[in-house]
Amino acid sequence: IVTDGKRVDEFAPGSNFSDVARLYEFDTWLRSLMLTGLRAIEISVRVAIAHHLGKRDIFAHENPDTFKHSFVHNESTWRGKSWYQAWLDKYHLTLARDDQEDFVRQFIGKYGNKIPIWVAIELWDFGLLSRFYGGMKFPDQQAISLLYGVEDPNMFGSWLRNFNYVRNVCAHHSRLWNRNIVEQPRLMQRNPIPLLRHLTARGVKSPGSCAYATLALATYILRRMGRSTEWPAAIAALFGKFPRCPAVSLSMMGVPGDWRTLPLWCNDAPHATATGAKTAGQASSQPANPPDGNKFPA
Repeated sequence: IVTDGKRVDEFAPGSNFSDVARLYEFDTWLRSLMLTGLRAIEISVRVAIAHHLGKRDIFAHENPDTFKHSFVHNESTWRGKSWYQAWLDKYHLTLARDDQEDFVRQFIGKYGNKIPIWVAIELWDFGLLSRFYGGMKFPDQQAISLLYGVEDPNMFGSWLRNFNYVRNVCAHHSRLWNRNIVEQPRLMQRNPIPLLRHLTARGVKSPGSCAYATLALATYILRRMGRSTEWPAAIAALFGKFPRCPAVSLSMMGVPGDWRTLPLWCNDAPHATATGAKTAGQASSQPANPPDGNKFPA
């Protein structure tokens, strides 16, 4: 239980071991579902970036002109190297580790020591992907973020970093449901995206620190990818399995009490678009909808 804001080693009255087991099972289901959704988003963003940059330069990922001046020249926290050089070093380590993959060997044989961005990006983890997006020039970032209905590319970059953090929490089987999210996403205070307005409209301090914020942002992105019914239904089923115990509640992971009435979770919600955002077709020559990731398992 929590007393005066501090956890103490005592069980709340009425608690029993079955409640603990059910809460553990809920967190396991939550991590599994989160991984499934974030995997689909990761694949979609990979395709979007590779398609956008690959049309201009097949080796865009190894061309400093692809990136912002600050990313190429400013010193990072990694051994005094620039952010770009630190990213490139990690990419080359990944390439050396995976250079025996059949598809990598095929393209190395064709292009020499370099491989096209649409091949290279298949080797990146979510961390490499989010840092790469963060280093891209503003017009290229915005061409990608608008695909997902987000006008501010810097805000979208913070979402990707948040997704990467939560993905790592899930992959390492760490507790997620009431975790304090260190890598918090930026949330729009003015002119918010309609389906996400409730995240900042309730006066909640640091709403991005709760797992619910990541769930909500992922749901918005997945709706943009055409997942208007699958994900909300899976979330509703998951929330329904939360243990009924006086010591814990869904509000502890940031879930609002009226979540069932929010448009974000309704299957008949309007198409997810940012306020005043151009369509992706207006922003670039890419398809109006973002690329689809893997389908959710039945």
